[in-house]
Amino acid sequence: MSHTVNRTSPTALPQFILLSSRGKKLAAVVIASALLCLSATSLEAVDTAGTLAWDLPALTKTPTIHPAEDRPASGMRSLFYEGADYHGKPTWVFAYYSTPQGEPPVGGWPAVVCAHGGGGTAYPEWVKKWNQNGYAAIAIDLEGHLPGGNSHQVEGNFPVGQSHPNAGPARIDWFGDRDLPDREQWFYHAVADCVRAHSLLCSFPEINPQKIGLNGISWGATVASTVAGVDPRFAFVIPVYGCGFIHECDSDGLAQWFPPKNMTAQQFEDYRTKWDPSAHLPHAKMPMLWVSGFTDPVFPINIFARSAKVAGGKSLLCVRPWVIHAHGSGWDEVWEIYAFANSIVKDDPPMPSLDCPKIEAQDGLVHAACKGNLKAASLCFTTSAGKWKDRHWANIACTIGTGEVIASKTLPHNTKAFLINATDTRDGTVNSELVEVNTP
Repeated sequence: MSHTVNRTSPTALPQFILLSSRGKKLAAVVIASALLCLSATSLEAVDTAGTLAWDLPALTKTPTIHPAEDRPASGMRSLFYEGADYHGKPTWVFAYYSTPQGEPPVGGWPAVVCAHGGGGTAYPEWVKKWNQNGYAAIAIDLEGHLPGGNSHQVEGNFPVGQSHPNAGPARIDWFGDRDLPDREQWFYHAVADCVRAHSLLCSFPEINPQKIGLNGISWGATVASTVAGVDPRFAFVIPVYGCGFIHECDSDGLAQWFPPKNMTAQQFEDYRTKWDPSAHLPHAKMPMLWVSGFTDPVFPINIFARSAKVAGGKSLLCVRPWVIHAHGSGWDEVWEIYAFANSIVKDDPPMPSLDCPKIEAQDGLVHAACKGNLKAASLCFTTSAGKWKDRHWANIACTIGTGEVIASKTLPHNTKAFLINATDTRDGTVNSELVEVNTP
């Protein structure tokens, strides 16, 4: 029988002091700025069902391991571990695992679970990237496949997308298996696979069980965003590209799955309260780093930033002007991922942070309180409408004072959205919240 976890939904909303503007054109921006900062924590994001679909006591037990012989990778241990039950028997999840060279530090290696994107698999290269940064890592296949091709250091030229006899359900587009029972749906198993991988790492004597994080890319980041609110044992979670509030996305490829097109009202309610990260992120208390680009073609910046806002713990945004939506870019080009992890589990200095930017009445300029050592900052804004991935962004230089970033010029009156983009003394990118402006 399933174990049900009851939740208490957060109801407290943040308080903002709204200052009147001197100019009529700025008045709408000021009002919208405060309201949009406020709306990101609206109760719409709360898990209205109040329960979890997953049997956490079972998933947090150490899973059984089975040998894997068919997909070797240099320097890696390949294995199957047992995931959640499917049609009456445990699924087998393929994984690559490796630790850094040398002896573990006192207490054991910090470690990371790596969750790939749609159509991907377990990638040895991703494991090695974390190893090079001083972490043990396990890359898992979330789609019931064996690694194929020869990309990302998978050895041999095996068929791509080949399933194995003990696989769980396959992914069918975006929640395309919504007619099936919960435990036969792919998303249920993808989340369970991440929790079980965590449990497996906890059982390894060379791993520090208090220093295990989760890093997801694209679909894997959406899965990781839900896992963040389901499995409180993770020390940190880093979603790259993927996020929650998918039903509010303006991408044609995603919007087609939601009412009034392909889901009934009940199916939509099930999706929204059981699977979408927006139902679970308010319960995620660990620190999170959210990595993406301004014009990501799949998960637009508005739902990405909103997902970061509703997380129950401290969230940092790292939004680069140009980041290609791809696996390799997601682990190789954004070094802030590893700096953030180090700041959580290795006692490195914390990354800087910025509060929600606001327009001050005295000067009509955007101000944002900040912490940490910033080297440069700019106010990024868009006056474009339409799809987020197609919008043009411009910027205004900012000055950096004591604990505050201040724009050097006022925003155009037709600004649709803005945020502060800053770099620290190590050239790491950090961002404020995104403020959407609904001007009359």
